[in-house]
Amino acid sequence: MGLPFRPSSIATDVPAYYQDLDDDCILHCIRNFDNEQQFEQFDQEARNPKCRNFLIDFGDEEAWCAFDLESGSIARLLRSTRPPALNTRWINIWLPYEQKDALHALARHYDFSPRLLDLMCSDPVQPKPKPLEASNSTSTLWSRKSHRQGSQKSSKQASLDSEECVGLSDMMHSTQMDLVHNLSHYHIVDEVWHWSTVDWGRRFVCVGYNTIHNVQTNPTDRIGDPDRSQDFPQGKRVWNWLLLCADKTVISITEDPFPFSNGNLRTQELKTLFAIRRNLVNVFRQLSKAHNPSRETSAITLPIRKRVGDSEEETIHRPSDSPGLLFYYLFEDWYTTYSVVARREHQYAAELDRLRKKMLVKAELSHVDRLHHIGRQLAVLKRIYESYVLIITRVLKKQEATLASLKNSHIVSGQDSLASSIPQISSMPQIADVEGLLGASLSSAARVRFERLEDRIRLYALSEIQECLDQKDSLVMMNFNLIAIKESFAVERLSRITLLLAKVTMLFMPVSLMTAYFSTQLVDAHFTLKAYWISFAVILGGSTLGLIIFSLVSGTIEANIIYRPFSRVVLDVCKRHIFGRERKAY
Repeated sequence: MGLPFRPSSIATDVPAYYQDLDDDCILHCIRNFDNEQQFEQFDQEARNPKCRNFLIDFGDEEAWCAFDLESGSIARLLRSTRPPALNTRWINIWLPYEQKDALHALARHYDFSPRLLDLMCSDPVQPKPKPLEASNSTSTLWSRKSHRQGSQKSSKQASLDSEECVGLSDMMHSTQMDLVHNLSHYHIVDEVWHWSTVDWGRRFVCVGYNTIHNVQTNPTDRIGDPDRSQDFPQGKRVWNWLLLCADKTVISITEDPFPFSNGNLRTQELKTLFAIRRNLVNVFRQLSKAHNPSRETSAITLPIRKRVGDSEEETIHRPSDSPGLLFYYLFEDWYTTYSVVARREHQYAAELDRLRKKMLVKAELSHVDRLHHIGRQLAVLKRIYESYVLIITRVLKKQEATLASLKNSHIVSGQDSLASSIPQISSMPQIADVEGLLGASLSSAARVRFERLEDRIRLYALSEIQECLDQKDSLVMMNFNLIAIKESFAVERLSRITLLLAKVTMLFMPVSLMTAYFSTQLVDAHFTLKAYWISFAVILGGSTLGLIIFSLVSGTIEANIIYRPFSRVVLDVCKRHIFGRERKAY
């Protein structure tokens, strides 16, 4: 792991809010996010594979950023009260399995459930041993077992059976223990790509989901059987946590796509990492007011800090809109959706079109197998986007206060709440909760965008996937039909060859009989060479004329696939000739 990002000196323009925290790590890391020179350093760190985390505090007029903060510094920032000028905070964590102290600090402050904290602190799945290593271990176990059996040949059969039972029980116990150890959170999300979760707390709402990035991956890097990669979409799967907290803090936690590389990535892995962080870096850049057109990654400006209107109605809602907008744009990542399946010429549409062209050239059963795997991949993608729709539905659903929830709660929804009429809790300290019992409230600006995103997913992703699935089914039927047509062509070709051989046989059969007659020794019969060849020509010509007449009448003289009888050909020629004259007359 690389050294944390530390500027060489403490900035002189750090606000009193950070100076009062009396934390050297914060004072050395915090810098003005709107300063062009300092932002360039932060921009490079956002793409650094060894970077661990960053924090941004921002408002309409100012923004401050720090990279690679320690867990104690994060906890101290969480406990302090931010000034009104810095109304929104964004905490991003990479490499979560190496920053469990920071995750515990967040959990203590926002009161995460133990289950949610354990899931966030899950260790990455260890790669399985290579087949050679597995075979070596299997052979070792087999040799040990053989040696044990050889050494016990002189013992009784009962003792041998007991040893085998003990070995079997040990094997079963070790297998069960392996299953328990391997069943981690990241193992589940890698097996079930559409796995998602929405958790509500008193002070936060948390969503967890997989994203699929359209990059080339090595199938051998997948966990489990390499053949399993054929049934999963081509791309890099990454798990994400996204939290919106009641104190206008947004927390994003991203799975490390290469957990055992220690930040030393190859060229292809760096390209994959940049593709995974594309949306996050885009949001990160647009939070700064340091303008540099050369670094813009999107033609669309995000309305988090940059607005067009300056009217009172426009500016009064900015502090309440910013957390929800930041939460939304981190979740949206429309470029990933667009590149995987929503684009007009995405990989599945191109693959189906390529298979269709290959089928028209030569239909094979291998095409059906490829279409089967494409259908499995599209089914996985469909469930992933359906999980996004479910997440949006759950996030937009407001948690309402009821009598059952308020009866034993200190939280009241107003002066006229149901709880105020209950004498049992009248002496208890009460906490006002206007929005409900659980979660953080979304502003109207974020809610309408989530509703729009749901419509986009249904219209541009799910409908496109369904269209590809329908096309896949039609191509399967088309492939079988083409195979049947090809077989009929083969039968037709065989019939033509058989008919040709039969015609040749019928053509030379009279000549053979004539030759046999001339070769017979008859009394007082003498044949000359001239008489033989005259008879040969007459019989061969008559046989040829007879076969031609038969072929014309039966319609078997043509070379086309579809034959028509001679009578039908004559009838069609007469019709064209007669109707052609009538048209000329008119």
